[in-house]
Amino acid sequence: MIEELQDFFLTRLGRVKDMLERAAAGPLLVRFMVFLLTLVAALVAFPAEVILRPAALAFAAVLAALPAVFPRTRLVGLAILLCAFGWLLGTYAYGQIITIPRLIGLATVLYLTHSLAALAAALPYDAIVSPGVLVAWLLRALAIVSVSAIVSVLLLAVVKVVIGPVFLVASLVGVLAAAALAWLITRKAS
Repeated sequence: MIEELQDFFLTRLGRVKDMLERAAAGPLLVRFMVFLLTLVAALVAFPAEVILRPAALAFAAVLAALPAVFPRTRLVGLAILLCAFGWLLGTYAYGQIITIPRLIGLATVLYLTHSLAALAAALPYDAIVSPGVLVAWLLRALAIVSVSAIVSVLLLAVVKVVIGPVFLVASLVGVLAAAALAWLITRKAS
């Protein structure tokens, strides 16, 4: 049994060595951008009292490495979820004030993380990628983020005018509708 484990690990190590030797610049750049964006998301999301500790910085670096190294897995979603948890932790436990620029900044880096992780998952590690492909992908993602930010700010302005029980009920119905849609999509997919 020990020999089988040794063979398994030696085979895996040889595969990693082969991957590193054959890896192209484009896919590595995309994965590096996923790492950086996830790291920025963690730094923006978690409260400063927590994230500036050495252990928390090491955790943030490991958290950022997970979607970059394993973009085809659920670790991308886990990293995004942990960043959202950090936002909630800072808001509720540490009393951080919610500001529109910080909220839009966090939403932007989380969306770009998810989008680039999807691209990294689709790219073989040895693919030759034109810089135009990467630029077009980023421009498309930034356009989506920009439109979303503008619509969000406009909706927040409307909310200030229409705050009341109607807004609360509409928000709860929207959350329930999104949850029902997600449940239907996952049910059909399996």
